[in-house]
Amino acid sequence: MTVCAFNGFSLGKDTAVCEIYLIRHARVDLKKPLLCTSSKAAELLEQYDELPVLDFDPRPVKAILSDSICAVFTSALPRSIETAGILFPETETLYSNSLFNEYDLSVISVPLIPLPYVVWTTLSRFFWNIGLNNRDENRIRAYKRMLRATDLLEKQAIEHRHIVLVAHGYLIAEMKRELKKRGWELEINQGNKNLAVAKLTKANLSSH
Repeated sequence: MTVCAFNGFSLGKDTAVCEIYLIRHARVDLKKPLLCTSSKAAELLEQYDELPVLDFDPRPVKAILSDSICAVFTSALPRSIETAGILFPETETLYSNSLFNEYDLSVISVPLIPLPYVVWTTLSRFFWNIGLNNRDENRIRAYKRMLRATDLLEKQAIEHRHIVLVAHGYLIAEMKRELKKRGWELEINQGNKNLAVAKLTKANLSSH
């Protein structure tokens, strides 16, 4: 299987009726202590972007998808690419683009206080949302990137009848809302868990 860096070029022909499947990546094999400091949580978050996914049964996900998937897109992060490879081993090429990466989050720094890892990430996301945790990609830049990612995905949906994006929970949640604003119908919505599937459809699209 080839992973191809994808920069928005056309991959196929126009079509009138489109389906987009958004799939959150599989669980990552991250070993988390019961409690950790903010600095340790920051280390774990960095590891999260590089660790492999846990093995999973692809059949429940594949049962939801169309049998006529034309193209599979992923983020540039290993957990997205690996999940797509397990789900679509028959696909010769995966199209990868960093626009589909998860929002770049820093862990807030609070020395010496031990908390569960999920509490650190939840607090960090909360402060990021209100503009107080902007060491990496801030909220405004992330939102603008999400719009560009949605533009790109919608463009490819125009070029294909059935497409899949394997990406990340927070980005997918906001892409679903944006696509609904653009007139897409959310037919399946399994939420934000790992391997959750969302299916969106829209008719009478044209690239002209």
